[in-house]
Amino acid sequence: MTAPVLPWLPLPDAPTFPPAGYAPLADAIARLLGTRNDVLLIQAEAVVALEATATSLGRPGLRALNVVTSTYGRWFGAWLRRAGAEVADLAAPEGQPVAAAALAEALAGARFDLVALVHAESAFGILNPLEEAAALAKAQGALLVVDAVASLGGHPLDVDALGIDVAVIGPQKALGGQAGVSAVAVSPAAWARMARPGAAPSILSLADQRALWLETGRRELPGTPSALEFHALAQTLARVEAEGLAAIVARHRRAAAAARAGARQLAGRA
Repeated sequence: MTAPVLPWLPLPDAPTFPPAGYAPLADAIARLLGTRNDVLLIQAEAVVALEATATSLGRPGLRALNVVTSTYGRWFGAWLRRAGAEVADLAAPEGQPVAAAALAEALAGARFDLVALVHAESAFGILNPLEEAAALAKAQGALLVVDAVASLGGHPLDVDALGIDVAVIGPQKALGGQAGVSAVAVSPAAWARMARPGAAPSILSLADQRALWLETGRRELPGTPSALEFHALAQTLARVEAEGLAAIVARHRRAAAAARAGARQLAGRA
């Protein structure tokens, strides 16, 4: 039996997204993150923003402590190694967060230039000890890189208060948006340790993104942005700001508590 041939149903033409609208989106993301750092809009799902971060910071001579609690942590370490960095992976038992004591022990035993971790793991429902990691990283002058894709909107996150140097986010998790655009917040200290822009711009170079957008007055993004994705992001951010980030975090906490209570009740009946 052959598969049925379905009629092609093209989407209606999307209205163009005004170039003047990109900067307000970046500013809205900065407010959600609690940061005055630069925010770059990356025209791809957040895994591209994570790879761009590792590619931009990784270099020969860089020593990184990379917390591994999922595939994303493993990938991030591999990207750093590909860029020439010396990486020590700190892996937690599968499905468990890394212990703060293990972080402290690893950082006490060696000097690192960079500490990287995933804040929340949606696959396992775990939360890594970000506050402890931030304090430990800053105590030895290491940059702190945080994958906050699954945590923003589900857990409190204050980039500047914690001293996070690079925070990568996507709207598709707790914020309830689409996956086609992500963002990276970069501190002055992180910019200072990145390679300068190359002769040929690269989507995997945050320095190139900075030169092409931030340093030109945030007027137009490089390439041809997808209007649909940016309209979706604008609607998501408007909805989030209308409800309030604290209210969204509280809503997710109630849902999590209800889900866990239900699971415990079902387990008791088994």
